[in-house]
Amino acid sequence: VFYLIGSGGFKKRKHDNFPHGQRREEKENVNPPSALMMSFKSFQLELDTRHDKYERLVKLSRDITIESKRTIFLLHRFTSAPNGEEILSESEVKLDGVRRKIKQVAQELIGEDMYQFHRAISPG
Repeated sequence: VFYLIGSGGFKKRKHDNFPHGQRREEKENVNPPSALMMSFKSFQLELDTRHDKYERLVKLSRDITIESKRTIFLLHRFTSAPNGEEILSESEVKLDGVRRKIKQVAQELIGEDMYQFHRAISPG
């Protein structure tokens, strides 16, 4: 790994004389995984899982809001459009999609404290 110096050239760093990854392996061999490190790894896994669930809920919530708005705009055209039955059937299909996404949100929250994820779900 190199870094740029003032004259436009590159200078090698001191620790670059070691083969790639050798220092990391030496550290791992010197210190076997301790109980503390194992605890932190389990905490990391738990936090990563919770963050992934939070992101899935945010995405589902945005999708619900978008599809709800599209359905509302579609229903606004109902009075001015000559094909009212077609618009109603299309809006029913869109609302079924919204219902499926709401069920997905409910399934994500089974067994979870809902208040941990309440900011991920918009009121839309």
